[in-house]
Amino acid sequence: MKQLILLIAVIGLGSISNAQTDSLHLTNALVVSHMDNQEDRYSLEVAISEMLTANQVKNAVSLNILKQGGDPQVLMTDSLTQILAAKGINTLMLVSIRGYDKRFKRSEKKLTLAEDLSAANLFSLYKDDIVSVTLEFHFYRNGKLVGSDLLKIGAISSREGVMKKLRKKLPKRIRKHWK
Repeated sequence: MKQLILLIAVIGLGSISNAQTDSLHLTNALVVSHMDNQEDRYSLEVAISEMLTANQVKNAVSLNILKQGGDPQVLMTDSLTQILAAKGINTLMLVSIRGYDKRFKRSEKKLTLAEDLSAANLFSLYKDDIVSVTLEFHFYRNGKLVGSDLLKIGAISSREGVMKKLRKKLPKRIRKHWK
């Protein structure tokens, strides 16, 4: 009997830990790469947009909406929200580099959209002598955090290597956890 209760508890805890994206049901998204380097931002947004499109997720990139060097807080304005809603987009996907270590875990802190957009990003897409990078995805609907996810990319030796591995791993993540 004790073993049965322990088994149920373990299964229940396992499903709770993955619940941050299990109920996401992603059908549309505005992809916002939260990076300072314009080249990295462009590469990441376009690559993610292509992968979302290939998985039948309607999307747009922030590069088409924000001016270069523009304040991302504009994404919270009512007028922009209405324009996006008219295009059928109600989910904001913020992508940032969490760090260069394989041991990162999902943040348990529930950030508001304003806090997340104003947070500084210290990391670039690739750095010399680093062999792994962790991407963090936050999903917002109506200004509220509805999901978060981490994608760890290892065995990298160049910026192109990061993008190649991202193109391999992210479609699987989209199909299994986000849709």
